[in-house]
Amino acid sequence: MDAIWILAAIFGAACQTARSAFQKNMISRLGDYGAAYIRFCYALPFTSLIWLSWLFFSGNPVPILSNYSILFCLIGSTFQVLFTYVLMQVFSHKSFATGIAFSKTEVILIAFLEVVILHVIFSMPLILGILLGAISVLFLSFAKKSTTVIGTFKLLFSSMTSIGTLIGLLSGLLLAASVVTFRMAIISVDAPLLDKSLYISFIAITFQTIFVGLYLFLYKRKQFSAVFKYWKPSLPAGIFGTGATFGWFVAFGLATAAEVRAVGQIELIFSILISIMIFKEKIKRTEFIGIMLLAISILIIIFEKT
Repeated sequence: MDAIWILAAIFGAACQTARSAFQKNMISRLGDYGAAYIRFCYALPFTSLIWLSWLFFSGNPVPILSNYSILFCLIGSTFQVLFTYVLMQVFSHKSFATGIAFSKTEVILIAFLEVVILHVIFSMPLILGILLGAISVLFLSFAKKSTTVIGTFKLLFSSMTSIGTLIGLLSGLLLAASVVTFRMAIISVDAPLLDKSLYISFIAITFQTIFVGLYLFLYKRKQFSAVFKYWKPSLPAGIFGTGATFGWFVAFGLATAAEVRAVGQIELIFSILISIMIFKEKIKRTEFIGIMLLAISILIIIFEKT
C-alpha cells in the first residue's frame, strides 16, 4: 500500500504541474481569477464522468457520508478557495516572489496541524525529510537571484520581514488547512478507497465550481465570460486538474497529508525540468543544489515509508 500512495502522490504532482502550466498560459486571456477558476469548472465534467463510470462498472453503491464527512469536505473546499484568492493577491503584490516562496511552507504547516488535530506522530527520519524538503523549496525559490549558496540564504533571510512573507505564510496555512480537512473527510468514510476518493473529489469540485463561479459572475463578470469564450484551450487545465485531485485524494486515504505533500514537492522538480527541456532555460548551480536537496528529502521519506 505504501507504493500506491507514493505513486498516487507523484501522479498528482505531475498532473498539478501540467495544470498550472495551462493555467499560467491562459492568464493573458482570462485574467488571474478566470485562470484560477478553470481548475474547478473544467474539472467538474471529467470528475463527474469518471465517478459515474466507476459506479456503473464497479457495481458498488454510492458511499454513505456522515455529517462530519460532508462538513470536512465543505470546509476543505472553502479553505482551498480562500487559498486561491490569497494566492491571487500574491500575484498582484510587489513581493510576488517572496510570497510564492513562503506559501510553499505548507508541508511544515500540514505536519503541525496533523500533530495538533489528528495526534499524528512522525518518526525522526520523516521529520528530517519534511524539514529538509521545506528548506529546499524555499532555497530553490531564491536560487535564480544568486550564484552562490550563501547569497541565496542571505536573500531568503532578508525577505522574512516583508509583507509578501506574511501573505505567503497565510496562503500556505490556508492550503494546509484545506489538505488536512480533505484528508479528515476521506478517512471518515467507510468505503473502498477509490469509491470514497472519487466521491469526495466530486462533491468538493462541484461546491468550488458553484461557489467561485458565483463570485466571478457577481464581481468579475468579464473574466467569468472569458472562461466560457475560451473553453477549448481551457479544457486541458480541467483534465489535468481532475488527475491531480484524484492522485492527491487517493494518497490522502493511505498516508498522512504531510507525507503525501512532502513527496508531492517533486512537482517543483518537474516544473524546472519543463523549463529546461521545453523553454530551453539554463539552470544555475544554486538551483541544481536545491534540486539535489529536494530529491534527497523525498527519498528519505520514501525509504522511511517502504
